[in-house]
Amino acid sequence: MASLALTIVLSWSLAGLMLFWPRLPARWRRIAAVASSAVGLLFLLAGVAAEGSREAETTSLVVLGPAYLTGTASASASLHYYVLTAVCLLLGFAGLVLGGPLARWLGRHWVTSAVAVAWLATVIRFLLEKSAAPAMLTQAVGVTWMAPVAGAFLALSLPAENRRLRDLVRPLVAYAFLVRGFVALVAVLATRLSLGTHYDLSPIDRFTLHLTGTEYVFVPGSWRQILWLSLLPQVVIWPIYTVLAGLAGGAVAWRWPPRGSQRRNTVPPDLAASPHARE
Repeated sequence: MASLALTIVLSWSLAGLMLFWPRLPARWRRIAAVASSAVGLLFLLAGVAAEGSREAETTSLVVLGPAYLTGTASASASLHYYVLTAVCLLLGFAGLVLGGPLARWLGRHWVTSAVAVAWLATVIRFLLEKSAAPAMLTQAVGVTWMAPVAGAFLALSLPAENRRLRDLVRPLVAYAFLVRGFVALVAVLATRLSLGTHYDLSPIDRFTLHLTGTEYVFVPGSWRQILWLSLLPQVVIWPIYTVLAGLAGGAVAWRWPPRGSQRRNTVPPDLAASPHARE
């Protein structure tokens, strides 16, 4: 229970920083970029110091069914540190070199910004799982826990006069299907090519539906397996969860908005000066 709580807190913290980064004042954006680069260097030092190899189990949770152990990743003990190094340095470099223009563009296209963060998190999780990173770390960069924070971000991005739950549904639905559609694409590729990670569902050749107790048998890597274990959950069930969790996050954000958010509409002065500060 403690590890789950820590995973959720870490996930929300990372998602909040990445989503709300364009809305920070320019000075704090630069500080965040420098901090990201510094953390990347610390990961690099940790990777150089790491010795040997490590293994990590990958587990896939099938909706309406149990969790399945789909494989064990084995890699150099330093590899996941190098993945984190590359991610942190790239984010820090982008923040320092493209900070102003990038923040203005993301501020104008806030739905695209939220989707891009989720896609990036999906790619990072895939790479971390391939490098046998600790489970808490890989789960923290998943899109599942990110949904309430994304909902809060989209809610605060709406114009003040349109901050009602019904106005939040449309951007949340777009976000849900774009994010889960990308996850489904990754799962299709991982399963068809047996790439490993929890996105690869080919090891699950037998699946029992909890509601009826019916057992289904699949040919590993078949389109029937992909349809029932990946595509249907990702484009039907998980979008419903994403919208509901996002609405909950949006409602909380409206109830306890950041200080001065009504005056500034959560847009810092350097972004508000742009004639296209809203999407």
